[in-house]
Amino acid sequence: MAVAPKKKQQSDDAGWLTTFADMMTLLMTFFVLLFAMSTIDPVKLEQFGQSLGQHQGSKKKSKKVSLSQINREVKKLVKDQKLQEQVKVRMDARGVTLEIASDLAFNVGSADLSGAIKQFLVKLVTTMDKATYAIAVEGHTDNVPIRSSLFPSNWELSSSRASAVIRYLTSQGIPADKFRAIGFGDTAPKVANDTAQNRAKNRRVDITFLTIG
Repeated sequence: MAVAPKKKQQSDDAGWLTTFADMMTLLMTFFVLLFAMSTIDPVKLEQFGQSLGQHQGSKKKSKKVSLSQINREVKKLVKDQKLQEQVKVRMDARGVTLEIASDLAFNVGSADLSGAIKQFLVKLVTTMDKATYAIAVEGHTDNVPIRSSLFPSNWELSSSRASAVIRYLTSQGIPADKFRAIGFGDTAPKVANDTAQNRAKNRRVDITFLTIG
């Protein structure tokens, strides 16, 4: 007589565990989907906080722009200047990046800015002034060694090119503490350095409007 109630209790326990496991699986799937679809945009988060503050009597307003707006502005600029072949724009979790071909910005083995890139950078100033967080400027070279009195290696060349871009932008009124200069040399190629065309792709300066920091 005591066996039947015991089986019923075991059946109830098994049903509860199955329901709980299903719920946890659905929750995990939900949060994975949210993470996969999300790109952090600090300005939108800030504006959301400010909208809540306004309901509580705060009058603070932001003059900054979101990464989505920066993405639209720089793409329009590149298109207007007809530089789609020399300047590529992408947006990802790190931020909005302009990938500028070194052949547009510099002569071979030089860190002196060309007139063409100066004209382009000047038109970026307004957007940069509205950026919320830091802007990283990263120099990249191909794997062809360079040895000169100015640049003993590609490390110095890539760093000098990144610094040259920043010096010019600060001369146009952007605060120096907004920038981060980084020289990668030939350590972060986009493609294999196995043809002249691929080496040209690897010679570049990346300007990234960072998501944070």
